[in-house]
Amino acid sequence: MEQFQATMPDGSVMNLDIFSNDNINYSGDYAVSAETGPYAYQDGTFDGTIVGDMVTLNCQNNDGTSFTMTGTANGDLGFQLTRSDVPGTTLNFSEVPAPKVRANTTDVSFNLNATGSNGRCVMSTQVFSKQGGMTEYHGVWQGCNVIFWAYDSGYANIVIYINDYAIDSLTYASYRFSDFSTVSKNASAGYMNVYNPKSKVILKFGAVGAVSPG
Repeated sequence: MEQFQATMPDGSVMNLDIFSNDNINYSGDYAVSAETGPYAYQDGTFDGTIVGDMVTLNCQNNDGTSFTMTGTANGDLGFQLTRSDVPGTTLNFSEVPAPKVRANTTDVSFNLNATGSNGRCVMSTQVFSKQGGMTEYHGVWQGCNVIFWAYDSGYANIVIYINDYAIDSLTYASYRFSDFSTVSKNASAGYMNVYNPKSKVILKFGAVGAVSPG
């Protein structure tokens, strides 16, 4: 997985995580660190292409809205992209190196039920990245990569990368990383984005989820 970051017009940071790419088709998720203003708690998933140096990413927000990012790729230097909902502003995404694994890193495990499939999720307690009030953790569930976005206010999002074409996203209110081992909680909202490589359209399905100690 590769992560890139850019500064939004309000000074908050937008994280872009690329889960998969075959040098043409790309998929992943994103989150903005803002807790107030027009980009507050904005997170979601994307699919798109990079052909030559031309980038097109179709982004689906957790609240059901969408936008497109277009621009150019500059190899290891990152991307220069413009969001369709923020016209006239170029976001300069630069790559963020993965943190070195600490020797004293531990894991926390809990039960995760996502749309009827239940299993143990194991998350590393090591912070992958932190921007303002938003902290990112990584883990694994049923062999799938998982990202947990946690905001200081309690808003949280669990993103499950199922495969190159499907990503499940579950939103939780008033939930923190420390609650995994003690608190049961149903997702307040959820969806699954499935990218159709033939029509190049993202199909959106409702999803439910719950976490519980165990």
